[in-house]
Order: sequence, then C-alpha cells, then structure tokens
Amino acid sequence: MPKSQIQDAVRAEGATEADRPGSACPLGTHPLFQTPGALLPGYADHQNPAADGFLAAEYMHAHTFKLPVWHREEDIRLADAYTAALAKVTSHAKDLL
Repeated sequence: MPKSQIQDAVRAEGATEADRPGSACPLGTHPLFQTPGALLPGYADHQNPAADGFLAAEYMHAHTFKLPVWHREEDIRLADAYTAALAKVTSHAKDLL
C-alpha cells in the first residue's frame, strides 16, 4: 500500500498531524556527509560515501511517518487516539487497496 494512501487514511481517522518526513533525509544524502568540507574544513579532501551507500537509512526514510511528540499527562488521550487510528488503518489495509 503506498505510504501516501496510508497517510490519507490515517488522517481521515482524525490523526491529522501524521506526516511523511520532508525536512529529514536519509543520512547518506545529507550535505554534511556529501560535502563535509563546507562545514568541517579538515575533511575537505575526505572520500565521501556514495549517496546510495546507506540502504537501511533509505529504507527507513521511505517507510517512516512522523507523529507529534507527546510529553504531558494530558496528551495520553491524544496519543491513544493516534494509536487507534494507525491500528485501524493497518488492520484494514487490504480493504483499502
């Protein structure tokens, strides 16, 4: 099931802040790893890893959702509602295809 379809279904269940990472990127593609000399001049001549050399990071980025960070006692009900929305969508994934 495409991640965008899962996101739409979760949002339809009221988990409106569920999101796909957009500001983050797989570690191997981060500019710090591709051009470290820009920030760390001592590494200007450093051999950079291939951008596609971090397959696990790419997999995680492709299969990850962002959720809000809940940290207060009164957030428990909201966290439970998000858990219920995710559980409902995943348990009915075949029906949504």
